[in-house]
Amino acid sequence: MINRRFMLGIVPAFVAVATPSLAATKAMECERYQVGADGFKSELFVYRIIADLDAGSLKLDLTKQPAENKTGKFPIATGDKWKIVWKSKDSLRIVGLITDYPNNPFESPVMVLDVDFATVRSAYKEAGGLTDFDTVVSDPWKYECKRLD
Repeated sequence: MINRRFMLGIVPAFVAVATPSLAATKAMECERYQVGADGFKSELFVYRIIADLDAGSLKLDLTKQPAENKTGKFPIATGDKWKIVWKSKDSLRIVGLITDYPNNPFESPVMVLDVDFATVRSAYKEAGGLTDFDTVVSDPWKYECKRLD
């Protein structure tokens, strides 16, 4: 019975169909928050990063934000306009770039997103904006991520 399945191509067809979809998309969910005076998370933002390797694009969805957003806008451009400009050989580390996003609320016209699915973390950087070098900016934000795929 087993030999007949292989001769008919049933098992190889199943493997061929399942394999590309697993490798083509990678996803993680991240939290951006501050630690309040009570030691608990406050100003919690939750967002998803989805990499479509076949299309060469990244999508960033903001899924939750604070009810009373005291700190202002979410600092990373959301949506599906991110383009993958570099990826590692195993496709577990990806760098995305966005330069044209609607209603740009940011001071910088270019953003770079570095996503590491192996260590489950991400980082972003802005470029092309003006910086006030007289101001020291401390970053009170903490980040946590988990893989979804």
